[in-house]
Amino acid sequence: MPITPVKIIKKLPRYGKDLITIIGCWIQSLFFKDKDKYRNAWLICERGIEAKDNGYTFFKYMREQHPERKVFYLIDPSQTDDYNRVKPLGNIIVYNSHEHRMALFFASHLISTHIGFITPWSTLLFKTFFRQSCTFVLLNHGITKEDMSDMLNKKTTGVDLFIAATRQEWETVALDKRYGYRQEDVALTGYARYDNWHNFKTRQQIVFMPTWRYYLVTRRIDDKNHPLLKENFMQSAYFRHINSLLNNTRLHTLLEKHHTQLIFYPHYEMQSGLPCFSCASPHIIFADKRTHNLPDLLKESLAMITDYSGVGFDFAYMHKPLAYYQFDQDEYYSKHYIKGNFDMEQNGLGEVVKTEQELLDLLEEWFAHHFQLSEKYEARINSFFTFHDNRNCERIYHAIIAYKKQ
Repeated sequence: MPITPVKIIKKLPRYGKDLITIIGCWIQSLFFKDKDKYRNAWLICERGIEAKDNGYTFFKYMREQHPERKVFYLIDPSQTDDYNRVKPLGNIIVYNSHEHRMALFFASHLISTHIGFITPWSTLLFKTFFRQSCTFVLLNHGITKEDMSDMLNKKTTGVDLFIAATRQEWETVALDKRYGYRQEDVALTGYARYDNWHNFKTRQQIVFMPTWRYYLVTRRIDDKNHPLLKENFMQSAYFRHINSLLNNTRLHTLLEKHHTQLIFYPHYEMQSGLPCFSCASPHIIFADKRTHNLPDLLKESLAMITDYSGVGFDFAYMHKPLAYYQFDQDEYYSKHYIKGNFDMEQNGLGEVVKTEQELLDLLEEWFAHHFQLSEKYEARINSFFTFHDNRNCERIYHAIIAYKKQ
């Protein structure tokens, strides 16, 4: 998703609107009565509507292990399940509220899993002109395995401290000059949510989680939390291949024979496409993000099918079998992300298959071997992850405390 002059020009009206809004809020902040409450606070956020990723896990750790720190979580209370997950921990700020906007002017750290969500305006604009002393920490959402130097470089994002999950990710971001970070700007700690992947019980289910496609999604410029699908979605290779798999009678027979469910959970950006898919098998469940908790799905499933998604790393971290169903490699790497230095076929933590037939053959193997992870992928997993413990949040905390900006 390269940043082009056309895209920059299109964003100018938004930046102008943001600047006016920020100036107005800055004036209000001069008279804000609760400024001491938020002075030097840490604000933590995912997308503003969620509490199930690295942001929530790290916030929970901070509230339980470092209650002396002023740490607040930003979330929209209309997202009932996620809001109620955070509520017992206290220190909630309603996302996009007046309090949220005021707190931004006094916080010392902005800590987020995603770019562009911790503020209700351009984070880069805000930091550059109003809060240069504030430290922006990217907890990250997924391991940087593709070439994302256009999206994640320091100049584009305003990120000060970049949290890396693995040695491979650290080397990608810290040593490639296109990302623009000093080595000390990238901390190798492991992801916060990895602390949750140690104690789990599986059910007789397989989770199918294909990632998104940039070229099939659009959204209103003023509503970054509600992606919509383009009109040609049902003509896309993405839809046709996935819908074909969901309606494959051989798959239905396998699931029925082994009393197993297949949970189809598309990426957040593709969730609005769920009603487009159809399937007659009672053993295939269409999972909506509002009713199915992603961490629970990962922990409870015997195996995972994805395509290119970084969520496969989380699943492999639990030493469970993984398949990459890559039916559109050429299109994906030409239209979505540029291929990076991580080769899934050579170094992936699961089998790469390109056809429906190959995937179903692999499923039969999994059932025959009772989902036992092969020695080949056991070895790859052990060598890929730098840490395999429950101290990721602790390392992130110490990395933030120790960090010094330029």
